[in-house]
Amino acid sequence: MYEFSDLKNTSIGEMTDTWNLAFSDYIVPMDMTPERLEAYFKISGVDYSLSFGAFRDGALVGMLMNSIDMFKGRLVAYDAMTGIVPEHRGRKLFSKLLEYTREILINKGITRYCLEVIQTNDRAFAIYKSKGGEIERELTFLKGRIDKDVSGVQVLPLSAYPNEEITEYYPSFSNRMSSLRRNIDDYYVAFAGESAAIFNTKGRIPQVVDKSGSLNAVLAYLSRNFKELEISNIPDSEKTLISELKNTGFKVLIKQYEMCIEL
Repeated sequence: MYEFSDLKNTSIGEMTDTWNLAFSDYIVPMDMTPERLEAYFKISGVDYSLSFGAFRDGALVGMLMNSIDMFKGRLVAYDAMTGIVPEHRGRKLFSKLLEYTREILINKGITRYCLEVIQTNDRAFAIYKSKGGEIERELTFLKGRIDKDVSGVQVLPLSAYPNEEITEYYPSFSNRMSSLRRNIDDYYVAFAGESAAIFNTKGRIPQVVDKSGSLNAVLAYLSRNFKELEISNIPDSEKTLISELKNTGFKVLIKQYEMCIEL
């Protein structure tokens, strides 16, 4: 028998153990430490009182972490992470947890639920689709580096940069400036002319722009400091930008659907 509850009294250590079990067979390596997971939840704006877990014999075996914020002009709940421990899959636990979440969110006056799902995750996509999820756009996650000598690139801490998106597209939920500024000391902006990349201390890049054709120089500069760069969630509508990155040696690691459900 499974029990469902919010996670406001669940320790980050227990959530980390469940995360690592849930993603032990995932497409992309997702091992977390408690410190990294807590930082991720902080950036995502996770509300533990509106995030929910499935428990079996007192052990956390599944969780759905939600952030509540404005997104594309509406107050939404956003799925920052959903994971079910492998041995508890195939029992409709994911679907039950989502329905439990839906009922509580509606009672809180939240009528829209958004998320990202890897396109090859057929099971999760089918569940979201069955709950009324519609694809709003496709997102591309790239990984790579550029090895060449460059000059003229400047770096500022994000705290010294204007509080506005640098992209020419609307960033994904966790890549918005308002999200990044929740952990502002971890982020910087590298720029040359009107081309720029926001990056963190691990080499993850949540926002890029290439207005002056100097993005390759910016990425080459960052490649000096990181083994690989990760550029996350560029909308597929940005075909020229994605093509340019692929032509310089970046590879598509995963593609995701951004979906929303009207509750």
